[in-house]
Amino acid sequence: MGRPSIEEKRWSIDLEKKIQENHYNNTNLRYSFNPNSGKEIFVIDTPPPYPSGTWHIGAVAQYSMIDVIARSQRLMGKEVYFPWGVDRNGINIEFTVEKKTGKKMKTYDRAQFLELCKETIEEYTVAMRKTARRVGLSCDFKNEYLTDAPNYRAVTQSIFVDLFKKGDIIEDLRPNIYDPIEGTTIADAEVERLSRKTKLVDVVWATESGEKVVISTTRPELICACGVVVVHPDDERYTNLVGKKLILPLDTEGREKFVEIKTHLSVKSEFGSGVLMVCSFGDQNDVSVFREMGIKPFQAIDLLGKMTAISGPLSGLPVLEARELAINILQENNLIESIEVREQEVPVSERGKNPVEIILLKEWYVRQTEMQKRISELSNEINFVPQRNKQYLLDWMENISIDWPISRRRWYHTEIPIWYSEDETRVVVPPAGVYVQPWNEAPPEGSEVLDRDSREFLGTYIELKEELGVLCGEEKVFDTWMDSSNSNLFVSGYLSNPEMFERSFPTGIRPQGKEIVRTWLYYTLLKSALLFDKPGFENVWIDGLGMDPWGRKMSKSLGNGIDADSVLECGAGGRTGSWKIKGPEKSVQLKANKIGSECFRLWKACDAQVGDDFHIN
Repeated sequence: MGRPSIEEKRWSIDLEKKIQENHYNNTNLRYSFNPNSGKEIFVIDTPPPYPSGTWHIGAVAQYSMIDVIARSQRLMGKEVYFPWGVDRNGINIEFTVEKKTGKKMKTYDRAQFLELCKETIEEYTVAMRKTARRVGLSCDFKNEYLTDAPNYRAVTQSIFVDLFKKGDIIEDLRPNIYDPIEGTTIADAEVERLSRKTKLVDVVWATESGEKVVISTTRPELICACGVVVVHPDDERYTNLVGKKLILPLDTEGREKFVEIKTHLSVKSEFGSGVLMVCSFGDQNDVSVFREMGIKPFQAIDLLGKMTAISGPLSGLPVLEARELAINILQENNLIESIEVREQEVPVSERGKNPVEIILLKEWYVRQTEMQKRISELSNEINFVPQRNKQYLLDWMENISIDWPISRRRWYHTEIPIWYSEDETRVVVPPAGVYVQPWNEAPPEGSEVLDRDSREFLGTYIELKEELGVLCGEEKVFDTWMDSSNSNLFVSGYLSNPEMFERSFPTGIRPQGKEIVRTWLYYTLLKSALLFDKPGFENVWIDGLGMDPWGRKMSKSLGNGIDADSVLECGAGGRTGSWKIKGPEKSVQLKANKIGSECFRLWKACDAQVGDDFHIN
C-alpha cells in the first residue's frame, strides 16, 4: 500500500504554504497552455494588475473568483489560457520614482528615467507575482506578459499604424483636458470631481453706452479669453441687452476689448446673475459654444499652467495666483459687487488630483463618436454576467461626445511610432510587430512613408530616405489605456499566433471590476470594433468592489486598504493580523486571523454575489 504524499494529520497555514511551494514547482505541467491540444480554446482576458505597491485584499479576492472560472472551464474539458499579465506602463510608476528620488521626471535624461522606472516596477512585480501564487491562482506563470515589454508594446504600435492608415486615428489641434502639474493631456475617463471651496465673484461689466451688467464667475482670470457673453433667450431681464457690446473689465494684450451679448439655451438663469461669460476654455460648455458660434479661441493658459501674454497684468502667473490678482485689480477699480465663498465640484486629474484646464493642443485621437451605435449593437452579442451591470457600459457611452485623445506628454509609456519628414508633410511608420522609440532611434528596415494628411502610401523608407531630409521622431507617448485595451487581442494570439487568434477571438471572457468599465472595457470594445467589427468577447463578467467597514471602496488614496499578504501569510509572531485603517472621522485598528489562501478563497466565494460590492471587515 502506497504512502500518502502528505504525512501531517492537521491542516495549518505553514502546511498549506509548503504544499503550494511544491505545487508551483510543477506548475508548467498543470497550468501551461497548449493551443494545439485539439480541445476547445477558452481564453481569459485577465485584468493585468498595476504593481505600485502591495496588492490589496479586494483585488486579490476578485482574482480568486476569476481562478474559479478558469478551474471550472478546465473541468469541462476545455483548453484554458489563464494568463498572468502585469500592467506596467503609465504615470503611477513615474510618480513613484519622482517621490523616491525627490526629482521631477523632466529633470532627468529620458533614458535614465526610463531605466529607473523599469527597475522600480520590477521590484513590485516580483512581490505581486508572489502574492498571486500564494493565493493559489492557476495562471500560466511561465508565459507572463508585461505591458511594457517590447513584444506587447509592438502590438500597440502596430494597431496604431493600422488604424492611422484606415483614418480611424487622426492628428488635430483641439481643446484638450490638460493637467498642467504633470504636463500631459488626459481623457474624459481620467477626470474626477472633488469638492473644494471657491469664490463666486459678481463682476461689474459695462456696455459701450454705460449700462451696468453683473456677471457671476469663479474664473475671473479668464476674462481675457472671453469670446462672447450669453443670456438665456427666455430671460426677460436682459432682452434689451442682446446685440450690444460689453467692455472687458480687465486689461488684455493683443485682442479686441469688446464682446457681444448673445442668447444661448445653455445658460442657467438661476445661477448667479443669469449672465454667462464664455471663455476659451472654462469648461466643456464653453468649448461647445465656441465651436457652435464659430468663435476663434484665445490661448490664456500655457503648458506650464501659467497665464499667457493675452492676460495683460496677469501674464506669467500660475492660475490660482492670477485669480487672486484679478480679484484685487477688480476690487481696486470698484468692479466687484460681491464675493461669495461656496463649495464647488472642481474637475481634477484622477491620478494626480490636480485641477485640470482645457487648452488648445495638437494631439492624436481615436475616432469614437460615430462608433457608439455600432459598439452598442456588438455589445448585444456579448453575455454580460450579471446582465444588469451592462448598464454601466451603456451609461458611459451615452455621455461620449468627443474623440478619444490618446497622446500624452509623459515618458514611461509606449511611444507613438511616427517620424516626421523635414518639411513635415510626410511620416514614416514602422512595420508590424516591431517596437520602436522614435525619439531615440532611426526607422527600422521595412518602414513605410505615408502622406501625413491623406495617409497615401508613398514608398519605403529606404527608397525615399534622402528626399525626406532630417527626420524628427515623435516624442509623445500613448495613454496607458491605449496599451491596456489591446490585452484581449494580445492574449488571444493577435500577431503572434494567427491560427490561434482565428479560433479564440472573440475572446472567451473578460472578468473585471465595475470601476473600470468606462476605461478598460469600453476602450477594448472600441478597439475590437474598429479593427474587426466584432464584439471582442463572448462573455463579460463584471464584479463589485471590495469595500471597507464604512462602505467605501478600498484604495491607497483613502488609506483604507488591507494588504492581502498579511491575511494570507503566517508571521513568526503568531496568526493574528492588525491593520490601521483610516475611517471617515478617525483611524481604527482592525484585527483578523491570518487564514491562508483556502479559507480566503472560500470566504470570497461564499460571501459575495457576482456583481455586488462586498464588505471586508
